[in-house]
Parts: sequence; structure tokens; C-alpha cells
Amino acid sequence: MKTDNMGMTDPEEAPNPYSDLSMQALEVGPIPVIRAFIDRLELDDLLVQHVPEKALGRPPMISHAHALSLMVANVLVSREPLYGVPEWIEKHVPEHFRLNSMQQASLMNDDRIGRALDRLYESDPASLMTAVVLKTVKEFNIDLSRIHNDTTTVTLSGAYEGQKNKEELKRPPLITFGYNKDHRPDLKQLVLSLTISSDGAVPVHFKTYDGNTTDDKTYIETWDSVREIAGTSAFLFVADSKLCTRENMGHITGHGGTFVTVLPRSRQEDDVFRKRCQEGRITWDEIRRDVNPRGKTKPDLVYEAHEPNELTSDGYRIIWFRSSVKRALDEKRRAKRLSRARMRIENLGERTGAHRFRTIEKAQMAADKVLQEEGAQPWLRVGVREITTDEFKQKKPGRPGKDTSYRKNKIPVILFEIEELSDAIIADALCDGLFAMVTNEKKDAMGPPAILDAYKYQPYLEKRNEQLKTVLSVAPIYLKKPERVAGLLFVYFLAVLIFALIEREARLGMKERDIESIPLYPENRACKAPTSDGILSAFVGLRRSQLLDPNGVIVKTFHDPLPEVASQLLELLGVSRRAYGG
Repeated sequence: MKTDNMGMTDPEEAPNPYSDLSMQALEVGPIPVIRAFIDRLELDDLLVQHVPEKALGRPPMISHAHALSLMVANVLVSREPLYGVPEWIEKHVPEHFRLNSMQQASLMNDDRIGRALDRLYESDPASLMTAVVLKTVKEFNIDLSRIHNDTTTVTLSGAYEGQKNKEELKRPPLITFGYNKDHRPDLKQLVLSLTISSDGAVPVHFKTYDGNTTDDKTYIETWDSVREIAGTSAFLFVADSKLCTRENMGHITGHGGTFVTVLPRSRQEDDVFRKRCQEGRITWDEIRRDVNPRGKTKPDLVYEAHEPNELTSDGYRIIWFRSSVKRALDEKRRAKRLSRARMRIENLGERTGAHRFRTIEKAQMAADKVLQEEGAQPWLRVGVREITTDEFKQKKPGRPGKDTSYRKNKIPVILFEIEELSDAIIADALCDGLFAMVTNEKKDAMGPPAILDAYKYQPYLEKRNEQLKTVLSVAPIYLKKPERVAGLLFVYFLAVLIFALIEREARLGMKERDIESIPLYPENRACKAPTSDGILSAFVGLRRSQLLDPNGVIVKTFHDPLPEVASQLLELLGVSRRAYGG
């Protein structure tokens, strides 16, 4: 060791007290927030009760319930394929996953997760769902006075051959072809039924059906399940037009329930009312006027209502509405269909050579098919006629010259004549913006404004289904066994439930504290209605770092500074700051 003339030690040669220490930095992220909601739901205990270990054999290092709880967190944050889950866990603080060490994290491989999904399916998912929802309603004080239901499809790419027959009682949902709402009729699918409350769009029921199940076959079972969860029939059930069948509406009415649904265009009542509109025999009452969110210069959004004295053929109230927004959309769609039909028929007349029509009958059939495909039959009439033109061809092959002789041939030509039925278009325009609701609720209990408000909450349910497919990335599913697919979809239901609860608690917290917005958007722009993906993203990248001695003993622990918006969100959500170093 060197010393200077004054006897002082050279700083460059001084011993470094941290030379033997190592640094370990692990992700904290939004996991503590998710864990806080899992704990409030007592989800770990419910999973242990309803997805027990098998009586025989050695218990696994990580239980089925623990593995499923970890998968819920993974779906909410990362959406890794099963083989990527161990690596994802190893990047995070193990204590936040209730793991003792990184060695346990490596046990969460795809086989461990797959066996947990198998066990979940073998157990009683319906009982688990009921227990989780009951705990949710009690813990978060969810209002079940109005319930909304809708279905969506999850598209799968595998062959899934050798599935169990539909006649077998204990079998997973059949992965097969059906009406695909993802616009992929070439792929197999499953149908998911999701039911939410009107209090924060919180899921209160979920079930997976065979891929070829139609919506109208799911409502009675769903309504009965919700009645069991709510403990009463005194809730309003809101659904789309597939609920409007004699069987479905009769079942709900016969058991003391109430409903609101959409009248299908195929019903006779729809034709009768539209004829009255075209004859000018309907008087409308304005029931709602909203400022256009697209700007002050845009026209207001206006809703009008008319309730006739007549009931439906089933004996229920029918209320007609006219929307200014829907009126503009109907007008735009009609113009688009007319334009597209005209263009396609004009293209038919340009066929030449081998592609030209040989007979008037075939040409008329092609034109009628275009009108049908574009839905323009009421507004356009297409006539087909044949004329002949002269075509001159050389009698002999070779280069033409002054002595070349020609022969004249008569060539048939098909002409399409398009007639626009202006009277029909005007009559149809008189019905723009119309839609009807059917309900068994009494007039004095629920007037047209309340019925409209109830149905206008339906897009929040559609948003949950959209989040399932986009934010939570339910597809593609890389699983071969239908049993595991069914188990994984139930895990996604749990994830959507927590997703909705986080969003609801944040918005309620803002309302209680009179906070208008939170700077969640890029560049700290204001967000008036935060969603869970935006809330969780505020915690992404936050780490916990530790200094370790050669023996692995922790010398010091410190956390990344908590951003102001993240700190505010923790307060709104009622989550402790301890996991973030607070």
C-alpha cells in the first residue's frame, strides 16, 4: 500500500469494501397489485378447496392451485405460452408469487401447468366459478340488479380429431366448426358465454360451449345460474335478439324474472311497424339528447321512442326507438350497397371472350346473385337483353392487304340495364334508425328512457369480450387436449374478472376523491376513464435490487423510485406500497 509524504493512504490503493458483493435485480412490476386482488378474493384458498390434489401419489412441489394462481397473473401481465412461463417467473421477485426461491420457479414448466389445467377440468369448474363470484359480490359489493349476457367465439387452429362424442355426459366442449365471430369460417372454434353486472361490467358468470352452439340455446342455463348466484329472480336480464324466442322469454317470465331484448328483423311485428312508418302514421317522443362527442359543430345525438298499444304475438311490451346515429349509418350503408351493386353488375357487362355470358338466363341469374349478396334487391332492378353486333374477320390467314377479303359475323352481346327504384329507396329511408326492444317489465316500473339506458350498457360487455381477445390475447391457444383448452379458458375468466375489478376500483376511487383524470397516456396526457391495461402498465419496469455477499446473504435491498402516477394508483386501489419499497 502506497503512502504520500504526509503518511496518508493513496485512495486508488484503498481496499474496496464492496468488491466481493454481487447485485441481483428482479422485476416487481404490477404483480403486487394483482396479488392484492387475488388475496381479497381469497382465490388461492378457493382453488385449494375446489382443485384439490389427488389422494394417491406424492404431492407436487407446486400444487395445482398454486400453479393456476400463477397462470392468472401471467395472463394478466405477460400472456406467455406455457413453455415461456418459467423464464417469465425467474425475472420477477419470487416472494410475490408465493415462491420460496428461484428453484421453485423452474418447476413451473409447461408440463406442471398442463397437469394443473387437467385437474381443473376434472374438478367442478362450475362450483368454483360460483364460489369465486359469490366472494366477489360480497367483497366488492357488486350490484346484481341488472345483468348483461352475450357470447363470443375463440378460434383454434388445430385439427382436434378423436374428440368425445356429444352424447357423453362428462366431456370437454366440442371444438368444431360453427358461426365464427372472428370471420374465420375455415377454422374450428369454441363458444364462450360471458355475463356481467351493470356495476363496473364485472363478470358474474362464464361457460364454454361446443363450437356449433347457437346463442339462443345458452340463455336458459345462463339465467338459471345467475339466479342461483344472486339468490333471487329479481334482476333485469339484458341480451341481444337471440333471447327473443318464445321458449327463452317464457322461461324467464315463468320464474319471476324480467328481461330486455332486441326484436329481430325477421319478426312479423317489424314488417307491420315499418309499413306504418312509411305511411306516416307514427308519432315520436324525444326521450334523450346527448352532445356529440366528436365536436360541438356536430349534430346532437337524439333518441326518440314510440310504444304502441299492441303487444307482441307472445304477449310482451314492444318499444320502438329511432336513433339519429343509426339513421345516418343506415343511410350510409344503403348508399354503399347501391354503389357496390352497380359496380359489380357493370363489371358483368364487360365480360368478353370465354367469360362472356352465352344466354340471357345465365346473365340474369348472375345479376340477381349480385343483388342478393349486396342486399340491394329492394332498391335496384336489373334487366338483361341481347343485341347483335357485326364482327369482320379475314377469310384467309396472313397479313391483311388491299386484296384481303373479309366475312361478316353476327356476334350476340349481353347488355345489363340497371333501374333504381326511387320510390322504394324513399320508403326505406323513412325507416332509417329504427330498432325495437321487447320486455316483460311493466310500464310504470320501466319506461322507454330506462329501457334504452339498460340496453345501451351492452357495449361494455362487448368491450370485455374484446379485451379477452386483444389485451389478454386468448388466441392462439397452443394446446392439443380439449380438456386443457377448457381449463385454460376458465383461467382466462378469472383473469377477466380481476381485470374488471382493478378497473372498477380505480374509477370508484377517482369518483370518491373527485379526481377528474390521471396522466396515464403517453406524454403524461390525461386519462378520464382508466382501463386495467393502462393501470398495470404504470408499474411495468419497476425493480427490486439487492446486494449479496459471497454467501448469498442480503446486505442491502432497494427499489426503483415509484413514479407519482403509480403511487396515486396504489392509493386509489387500496394496495400497500410495501412491495415497492414504501
